[in-house]
Amino acid sequence: MQIIIVHKNDSKASILAQKVKAVLSSRGVYCSLLGFCQLTEGNCPEGDLVMVLGGDGTLLKTARSYADSGTPILGVNLGTVGFLSSIEPEDLMEALDLLLQGKYEIKKRMMINVQLFRDGQGCLHQSIALNDAVIKARVLHTIKINLRVDGTLYTTYQGDGVICATPTGSTAYSLSAGGPILDPSVSALVITPISPQFLSSRPLVIRSSAKLEFELDSDHVTYLNIDGEEEIPILKGDIIRISRSPAVARIVQLKPVSSTEKVAYWIQQAEID
Repeated sequence: MQIIIVHKNDSKASILAQKVKAVLSSRGVYCSLLGFCQLTEGNCPEGDLVMVLGGDGTLLKTARSYADSGTPILGVNLGTVGFLSSIEPEDLMEALDLLLQGKYEIKKRMMINVQLFRDGQGCLHQSIALNDAVIKARVLHTIKINLRVDGTLYTTYQGDGVICATPTGSTAYSLSAGGPILDPSVSALVITPISPQFLSSRPLVIRSSAKLEFELDSDHVTYLNIDGEEEIPILKGDIIRISRSPAVARIVQLKPVSSTEKVAYWIQQAEID
């Protein structure tokens, strides 16, 4: 068995990665370490499983990088809430036993393809996302975004921007903006306006097979952000096309915890703090 250990760039994660590698190596498992900054689409070592030591941001980048290969990903939470992680650091050594015994499940998480088109220039950018794609103004002005569903104008959002999230991403920025929580098994996307100007603008849950187009109808400085990492400036008239990707993120679950349970825990911790 070959395991790739991806760790975020801090001393705690690096030390833990070395410790895990030593334990697994003593049990005959080949391991290689990869820092967060070293992980790119062109630098994804092959393995039977990828273990991620970090927060949701580290896992999101890893999931996107390994989407085409379909390599299972196990998240160890070194962040705050860790919606995507399966285990906490204090349970890691026990989890290694379960992992080597094959006592785990693999949950498939929907991903989306995101494309940026500009008139006369074709597709300028293409990426894949596990959480969301966000179109947001960089200035203190409202922007207008036209939404087309399967080629038909559906609505126009006027406010700070809009979020298009997968069920996995429904517990991220979309939730903070007032969007609903979708169970990961639901075949749908959620579109959540950010600080809308009109009360009639409400979050929308739509089937995942829909072909979505978001057209920027504003001259103000606006950016497209993908999974909180990639940030691309967009111009008036640009179109962002979003569709369900054939690729999925294969997340290893050792001790399954639902999204609602994670949110409940997050709320309890916030009240305590």
